[in-house]
Amino acid sequence: ALRRCLMRLTGSPAGRIFFLRERFRHLCLHCRPPRPKMRAVCSQPPSILRRLSVKDILLAGVDLDADAALDLLQRLKPERIRYRRSESIMRAEGVEDGADLSALQTVASGEEFDVIELPSGLSIKQYRMLVSDMDSTLIVNESIDDMAFAAGCFDEVSDLTRRAMEGAWSFDESLRNRVACLKGAPSSVLDHAINAERLTHGADMLMKLCRRNGLCTYVISGGFSQVCLAAVKKLGMTGAVCNELVMADGKLTGDVTGPAGGRILNADGKRRAMEILAQTNGVHLSQVIAVGDGANDAEMISAAGLGVGFHPKPYLASRAKASIRHGGLEVLAHFFLESWTDAPTLYKRK
Repeated sequence: ALRRCLMRLTGSPAGRIFFLRERFRHLCLHCRPPRPKMRAVCSQPPSILRRLSVKDILLAGVDLDADAALDLLQRLKPERIRYRRSESIMRAEGVEDGADLSALQTVASGEEFDVIELPSGLSIKQYRMLVSDMDSTLIVNESIDDMAFAAGCFDEVSDLTRRAMEGAWSFDESLRNRVACLKGAPSSVLDHAINAERLTHGADMLMKLCRRNGLCTYVISGGFSQVCLAAVKKLGMTGAVCNELVMADGKLTGDVTGPAGGRILNADGKRRAMEILAQTNGVHLSQVIAVGDGANDAEMISAAGLGVGFHPKPYLASRAKASIRHGGLEVLAHFFLESWTDAPTLYKRK
C-alpha cells in the first residue's frame, strides 16, 4: 500500500519533488560526519586551582632576623606566615610559583640563613621511611677521627677523611687507608668514640616526629656498626646498615669489611641498602626521606623521594633536592606541616 501511494505521488511533479526531497534528507542523515566530543571543562573551584601553582618557603638559621624576614616574606603575598621562635624558623605558605625570591636570597647569603622552597602543604604522612647518614649528620662527630685521636694518628686520618668526603678519590680506597692507620689500636678506641658522640641539634626531634607518624628509621653509614648502634639505640631508631671493623685479640687489625663481612658500603652500596630496606618494609622509593652530608651519600639522596643535603659538600649539594646549610635537623622536621600545628601565625592574607 505504501509503494502504491508513493507511485501515485511520484506520478505528479509535486510528488516527484516530495520524493526527491525526502530521499536527500535521508542520505544527509546517514552520511553526516560524527559530532566532535565536547572537552571536559575543569569544574574545580578557583581556590583549589590556585593551590596547584603555589609553594611554601622556609627560612631557617640562628641569624634569622624575624622582623626583616617577615617584611620580605609579606612582599611575596603568601596565604599565611608562621614563626617558630624557639628554633628560629619561619614558614610562608601559599607563595605563587613565579614569585621573585632574589631579594630573600641576597639577604640570606649575607645573614647566613637558609631559604628553602618546599611543595605546598608538605606532610610527613606522604613518607613511610627515613634513612640517614651517621657522621656529621645524626651526630656532630666523625667517628673515625675520634678513634684516631685516641690511637694517636689524628692528623693523618683527619686529612684523609676530609678529602674522601669531598670526593677526591674512591671511598673504598680512602676508607681502607684510614682504617689501616688504626692497626694495632686497642678496642678501647671504640669506647672513646662512643663516649664522644654528640647528637646533632634536632636529631631527637626529627626521630620523635617520625615515630609519631609511623615511619621506620635507619642509619645507612660508611662508618662502623660498633659505633653506629649506640646512636641508633639512643635515638630509638629501627636499625642500621654499616661497615664493620675487624678485631683480633682485643685490637684492631687495620682491616674493614662491609655489612656482615661483605663488600664495603660505598655510595652505590648505600643506595642499594636503601632500596632493599624500602622493599623489606613495603615502601616505594618515592616514600623515602634520605639525608646526609658527603659525596658518599649522593646516590642515596638522588634516588629518594625527598633527598636532603645536610651542611652538604659541594658535590652532594648539586644532587640534593633541598639543602640545609645553617641549621640543625630541626629544620628538616619543620619541612612538614605537622611540626607547625601550634606555631603562632604572624600574618594571614585576607
